[in-house]
Amino acid sequence: MKKVILSALAVMTFAFYSCEVEPLDTNNINSVDGKGKVKNKEPEAETNCDISLIPDLPSLVNACTTGKGINANGTFFDLTVSDTDLAGDYGAWCVDIDLDMEENECFEASVYSSYGDFPSFYFENPDNFDLVNWIVNQDFVKKESNIGGDFTFGDVQWAIWELIDDNNCQTCDDLGDDWNEDRGQEIVDAALASGEGYEPGPGEVLAIILIPNNFRQTLIIPIPLDCEPESECETAFAFSGDQEDCFINNGFNRWGWSIGPLAEGSNETYEIYAGAGKCDLGKGDLVGTVDVSYIGGDVNVTYNIDGAYSIEETHTYAGNAMFPTDKKGKATVAPGQYAIQENLSGEIYVIAHAVVCD
Repeated sequence: MKKVILSALAVMTFAFYSCEVEPLDTNNINSVDGKGKVKNKEPEAETNCDISLIPDLPSLVNACTTGKGINANGTFFDLTVSDTDLAGDYGAWCVDIDLDMEENECFEASVYSSYGDFPSFYFENPDNFDLVNWIVNQDFVKKESNIGGDFTFGDVQWAIWELIDDNNCQTCDDLGDDWNEDRGQEIVDAALASGEGYEPGPGEVLAIILIPNNFRQTLIIPIPLDCEPESECETAFAFSGDQEDCFINNGFNRWGWSIGPLAEGSNETYEIYAGAGKCDLGKGDLVGTVDVSYIGGDVNVTYNIDGAYSIEETHTYAGNAMFPTDKKGKATVAPGQYAIQENLSGEIYVIAHAVVCD
């Protein structure tokens, strides 16, 4: 249950490569230092859904490699995650040329989004993960290269190392016999030309970083970005229990209720309804309750919103009149005019308004 507490003091609180170690010859390596200056990604068409590039992820997973290099299925590793919401089989890519990992090796790893707050000191060029995300979303393997032949997993792996590491493989034994450096460079060039600032969208995949806790090879795996409906928000009011207190019955054009009159010492709980147009409860949804206390001249209001909803904003009125007034002294029910008056005495009225989203 989410709570928002308001008082007369107007204080609000919310609770609610092989990847094997090998000697490196740096004299003949043309590595990418940071990001290239390239064009921005074309804007995507608007979609009716929300996605997050920093989704809720488990902090740790247990995983095992089940294939590597030519024994894997079109990526550098076949990988199985055995626990958490990420449990399943993945095609994985190697990130650090200086570290090792073998086929049929199991490990525990910390999990990070490549767009989130990950320990960047593990990588020579961490700013290039947008380019890597672009690559893994192009499905290069088995597509035709402009220089001839089809792209292989080895071409893709070489390109990832070229972008993220400060050196690349020398013997490159685990990239297969049919990998080609020129095709790998073609992928790098394409990423530099089209992947700057890239963010995957609905139906694409997000590169997740796995950093083993035993100092073995760092990997990336792709997870799908499912398109979820955008949150829908509704205005909500606490219901007095008496439809005669509906704004409409008191000369206003909008729905909602005033609660009262409340005597000194009152301490009551009222239901909150969202989307109840014309004060018709049958059209609305019960989204929580509000606790209202009026003791010693102080008014305290606590919104208790069901966990299925989020609170975007609240507005609360408390005063001796049934409705607040605007700057011209005219009665109003516009939530932006609500305030909890100070030094109240005698009977009072309360209006509790919220915007809630599912």
